[in-house]
Amino acid sequence: MSSMPNALAANLRVTYDDLLRTLSLLEAGEVERASLETEWTPKALLAHVAFWDRTQTRRLRDVLAGVTAATGFARPASTNDTRAQADAALPLDAILTEVEHARAGLIGLTETLTPAQLETSYREGDSWLTPGRLIAHMANHTRQHERELWRYCGSMRRWTRAGLRVFLARQDANLMDSIGGLSEATLVTPGVIGDWSLRDVLVHILAWREYGYRVAKQWPQIDKASLAPWLEDATEDAVNAQLLTARAALNMIDIADGLTTYHRRMLKLLDQASDAQLASIGDPGQGEPGELSGFVYGLTLHEMEHAEEIWRFRVIN
Repeated sequence: MSSMPNALAANLRVTYDDLLRTLSLLEAGEVERASLETEWTPKALLAHVAFWDRTQTRRLRDVLAGVTAATGFARPASTNDTRAQADAALPLDAILTEVEHARAGLIGLTETLTPAQLETSYREGDSWLTPGRLIAHMANHTRQHERELWRYCGSMRRWTRAGLRVFLARQDANLMDSIGGLSEATLVTPGVIGDWSLRDVLVHILAWREYGYRVAKQWPQIDKASLAPWLEDATEDAVNAQLLTARAALNMIDIADGLTTYHRRMLKLLDQASDAQLASIGDPGQGEPGELSGFVYGLTLHEMEHAEEIWRFRVIN
């Protein structure tokens, strides 16, 4: 129980970092002008998160001090949409500074509270407020907006079919370039990710390319039973270990051929899909439902991260 303040503060940090990481997937012009589900810009979304971090930090200080015991919480006079329109015109640097300071203030207050304070219900006018619940809500509030931003990143509001195809092709080329010229001895040397070798990383990517193709081919009505090896009720590490074990007999020629085959199959599916199909909603069994374009985009980002690890391994070794 004594770790509760630290756990809540850590969750606030993680959700904030995730928000900035997803924001980094956008070009500067998109941050300024893209239209999200709410019709807000990403910049306005950041300002919204900052506003409510500031507001709820003041609210917590007031309720802990007993200031609002009789009067209650005074909600802002302006609406979220009204503020979003105004925030869209503010300089991005100013908003980034504000969101950082606002989150730091909420984290700082959280870290000063005791477990007893977090669990105590304080009178707030005609209602009661529990600080721990409000702080947990603010982390979830950030997470919800991060997912909104993520959905835009892979959506057909952002992409064209041709553009998404080029993105996949470029990242596949980057992956293949990352292993170019390496000896087989280097490919099986552990240490790229933990004990994984370069071969293990490539087999991991191959396994998830197969999963991606199976999902995309069935979209949007997906038979979860056909995805059992990827959706077993186990930890992510356990699933990945099982996928590697199932492909232990593959040699490097098999792995390279498999990577190329599933890449070409996915490109063919993109060529055959209409924009409406790419924007249709399905449930791939991994996280939340979303657009087919977003599913494909997410898989490609996953491969990009591993390609970056391979390039880093090459530099060090």
